[in-house]
Amino acid sequence: MTHDREVMRYCVNDYLLYVRSLDATMRAIEGDIAYQNARLHLLGVSYDGGGGAANKDALPDGVVKLMELRDKWSEEYTHCAEDLEFARVLCKPAHVSRWIVWLHTVDRLTWEGVSRRVGYSRRQTIHFAEAGTREIYYAMPELWRRDPIPNAAAI
Repeated sequence: MTHDREVMRYCVNDYLLYVRSLDATMRAIEGDIAYQNARLHLLGVSYDGGGGAANKDALPDGVVKLMELRDKWSEEYTHCAEDLEFARVLCKPAHVSRWIVWLHTVDRLTWEGVSRRVGYSRRQTIHFAEAGTREIYYAMPELWRRDPIPNAAAI
């Protein structure tokens, strides 16, 4: 089944926004883990107050929180690693036109930024992006070609 360019563009954009959200979710959890790790290095026994007695030790709570975050990251990773890896391979730099679409949609570069990165003029970059959109459309999972616009008329 083939759709017109606008439907293809919409479906590819929807798919790549999904991929970007997966990547953002993974980065956010990794950031939480790094933050919790940094806090654990600062936590420990506190000797504030008189009498020389130690206050409540916050280290066990921090370790539990870190373990929970790592479990959450592991669950998310197993959930989305396959989709993320497939999209990265599909749009790797060896496929310039697809990579251009990736840079613009997933990495959020402007057309000028993309053109500087790939070494083409802005106009050529946009031309390559149109070809890349078609290539991604035919290579992406069928679910993403049919679900964003379920009643789109085929041409």
